[in-house]
Amino acid sequence: MNTIKYDGILEEGKTLLHTFTIAYPYGLYKESLYSSTYDELSKWLRGTINVLKENSAEKFNDPFVQYLNSFRGKIGNIDRNEFIKILHQLEEKKEMN
Repeated sequence: MNTIKYDGILEEGKTLLHTFTIAYPYGLYKESLYSSTYDELSKWLRGTINVLKENSAEKFNDPFVQYLNSFRGKIGNIDRNEFIKILHQLEEKKEMN
């Protein structure tokens, strides 16, 4: 994949990382932080999936693309820690290409 595309995805992702400010005071998820911008996170996820599919030889069979697709329509399942893992995996993909 083109390094410039990875850089753009990662830069936008790092900007979105600062939106993970919503916390719940009780329950199973009280230790997690969630994004305050559903629309921007959803847009970023769709764009990231599209770029990865464009540049992956495996297209729909790429395990990372399948993993990201599992969050489509379920953006609320991505907490700050999960988002950081996604960014790290993108950085690793960038280094491999």
